[in-house]
Amino acid sequence: MVIIDPFELEQAHMYILHNYVEVVLYVNQHLVEHWIQNENTHSFIIWFREQILQELSNPNNTVSETLRWLSERPKVYIFRYSSYMLNGYQFYTKINDMWSTVQNSGVTLVAQALHVSSAKDKNHVYVYMSYYRIVEGI
Repeated sequence: MVIIDPFELEQAHMYILHNYVEVVLYVNQHLVEHWIQNENTHSFIIWFREQILQELSNPNNTVSETLRWLSERPKVYIFRYSSYMLNGYQFYTKINDMWSTVQNSGVTLVAQALHVSSAKDKNHVYVYMSYYRIVEGI
């Protein structure tokens, strides 16, 4: 078990929040209410938690269990692994890959990211970007 860097933890949390279907409505609402005021995009995590807590205060709320979990801050203690299996594919860290006859430590991710050309730009654009990395830690 290791302690993750707070900045990396926030980045991971933001990635999950911005790429989960149930959260898209909250992301759009936050952009309308806060981006125009030039607030930091990291304020979304705090704002999102407050929105969910406000909705949960209503006895007839429809907040899913997943949204409740996502509104919480991730734990700073994490487990590390040397490999993982996903959809029948085994992936290794770069170090473990050195001992394998088949190299399987590369991962490609297509993510949707918000792009703004300048601070005055009111025309926010979401674009898809591909990222490729070698898995160094799991």
